[in-house]
Amino acid sequence: MLSVNATDAFVQIQVRNNGGPYSSGAVYWDGGAQKFKVIDSNGGSQDMYLPMIEIGATGLTQSAINWVMRKQHEEMQLDKLCEQYPTLADARREFEMLLNLVKDR
Repeated sequence: MLSVNATDAFVQIQVRNNGGPYSSGAVYWDGGAQKFKVIDSNGGSQDMYLPMIEIGATGLTQSAINWVMRKQHEEMQLDKLCEQYPTLADARREFEMLLNLVKDR
């Protein structure tokens, strides 16, 4: 069995291959068994296994996704409150203007 693992800070990839036929020959699809088979020179068949690939998010990626989802929810709540309370909307605009002034320095 061949197994390859690759991980960086954001994505984890795992490729596994359970091996394949031990002889060469014609390849055909067995619809009943739903898999490829190899016919050897003696007329016997061997199953041909395709690699299994798994791709997933690392803990860092999942925590970043969770943070974005939480921030989006908070922004939507703040937008609704600003619609209900014009004074809060004014304060938010002033805050954003002051923040941009400070960032430009």
